[in-house]
Amino acid sequence: MLTFLLDSSGGLSLALSLLSALLLLVVWFMVNRASVRANEQIRLLTEIAEQQRRQTELLTQLAGRGGAEAPPLQEEAILHFKGFVPER
Repeated sequence: MLTFLLDSSGGLSLALSLLSALLLLVVWFMVNRASVRANEQIRLLTEIAEQQRRQTELLTQLAGRGGAEAPPLQEEAILHFKGFVPER
């Protein structure tokens, strides 16, 4: 029965349709996977940019406090600021 389906033009058309559907599913999977990865990278880059903006604001505040009247930062305050550096 299988040889009859492959020999007839209808069977060949069915096999070609199934093959093209499978190929379409594989292409869709790859495109979808790339899209999800791109969205994740955009989210991570946005988070890094936000952390760098906060670091810049913090450094601006610390630099503005400079001078003879400003007390030196204590070790606890320095360790608190350590968390603002994004890990890469």
